[in-house]
Amino acid sequence: MADGTKIEWTDATVNAVNGCTVLSPGCKRCYAMRQAHRFEARRGLTQHTAGGMVWTGEVRLNEKALLQPLAWKRPRRIFWNAHGDLFHENVPDAWIDKVFAVCALTPQHQHQILTKRSARMRAYLSDPRMPQRVALVCFDMNRAGLVKFSALFAALGDRERDEDAEFVPIPLANVWLGVSVEDQRRADDRIPDLLATPGAVRFLSVEPLLGPVDLDIFPVFGPSRERLLHWVIVGGESGHGARPMHPAWVRSLRDQCADADVPFFFKQWGEWLPWEPGCPPEWQSQSGLREDHHALFPDDIDADPKWDDGIWAVPDHDHFAFQRVGKKAAGRMLDGATHDGMPA
Repeated sequence: MADGTKIEWTDATVNAVNGCTVLSPGCKRCYAMRQAHRFEARRGLTQHTAGGMVWTGEVRLNEKALLQPLAWKRPRRIFWNAHGDLFHENVPDAWIDKVFAVCALTPQHQHQILTKRSARMRAYLSDPRMPQRVALVCFDMNRAGLVKFSALFAALGDRERDEDAEFVPIPLANVWLGVSVEDQRRADDRIPDLLATPGAVRFLSVEPLLGPVDLDIFPVFGPSRERLLHWVIVGGESGHGARPMHPAWVRSLRDQCADADVPFFFKQWGEWLPWEPGCPPEWQSQSGLREDHHALFPDDIDADPKWDDGIWAVPDHDHFAFQRVGKKAAGRMLDGATHDGMPA
């Protein structure tokens, strides 16, 4: 857990559930999977293979981290489980109930929950028994003295623990539910589940973006004109073995969000900085640099590990190139602007 984080779109992280399993191409370079062995409490969650560190599928609940938001009075945006997936198949419903109980007891915070297991999230939030289970966990936390003050219990007065309690309103107004997608196939698989999940705020984390994604095929509004999608985050991959992200893919998502009036947050280019033709003979990078193209490129761009000509990514696109400079140097400027859109 961390009160303060380098993740650009949140204020704090709470790693109540740790451990996962590789599910799709976006998991290949998972930073949490690479780092888990460095922490004593997470050892055994990964194992060495010929391809590097890989999740074992074991999951663990960190009770201390779970309860931390109860002690935070200043409002924060809290990202849950950066080192796991709350809706992983090995996570019991009882653990998920505890997370939602903490969310219900801390209305001062905005809780951000992101998953690749969209079908389970949809089933869990649609279960008519879920509000009662969460309510009972809230009462138990109150009885145990874990909740020093909560607007929820202040409104209830001296009400006793009730097996039929239904006072936890679903969807919770302060919970943001998101799915992670990296390409069109994963978008087609997961976004329909997200849009059908009861939620006050629904969002997409399109990171690492590994190919073009068309969001226009999904409804932004429901049958009663209620908004179904509230936020889109986009980012490239960083770290060892990171894959480049084509600027055309990012521009497309930016423009789709603008057309649909959905807040757009561009998180990072990742490891690779794109260069594209500017005013001839200059080329310009997404960090704002300009260079004469004759001086810019090595003699054999494909033989230099710091450069990638990008032809593999979009064969029919005008020529471009990626320079490997690291996440910090690549930055998060898109066509000269930063994009920090957030849900209202």
